[in-house]
Amino acid sequence: MAEPLWPLLQLPEGTADEVRDFVRRLFRENYVRDANGREPEVLDWHGRRVKFHAPNFDHAFSEATHYRLSAGVHDEPLSVRRAQRLLWIKEAIAGTAGTIEVRGQVRRDSRGRERKRRTLIVVEERYVVVLQPCGKDGYEYEFVTAFPADRAYVDKIRRESALLEKKMPQSYGD
Repeated sequence: MAEPLWPLLQLPEGTADEVRDFVRRLFRENYVRDANGREPEVLDWHGRRVKFHAPNFDHAFSEATHYRLSAGVHDEPLSVRRAQRLLWIKEAIAGTAGTIEVRGQVRRDSRGRERKRRTLIVVEERYVVVLQPCGKDGYEYEFVTAFPADRAYVDKIRRESALLEKKMPQSYGD
């Protein structure tokens, strides 16, 4: 297996609650509010700001045991695979490595409203970051979720969306 584009987060040993609290704290410090109460600035490769909300943690870092049968309901409170990739979110958004497909689609939210989505697929990792347009002043997008996907799910996203942009790896040594 090839080395990942970005390092995986080493999770501490401890109870499930302790590990979850550790990951939640890292999410807040890196994306919502740092230890000094400042909001970290997360920008895409075009310089557009992305807003993160603390409640997004629960969905972004939990998982359904059988996603094809779950109807979106997560029964695992902490997904180790998702947690190990916590710091990948900002790397994917910034486009620091790999080939990234930006795909647009319209999906219904939990209240049945149609929402535009901007889905980033890091091709080499089959890592998916989902954003949606944000109405908050100074923000272009807000974070919805992020997860490693299998080939079938990436293919499903591709079938149900339109390719908006493709960011190729930068060439070095030019």
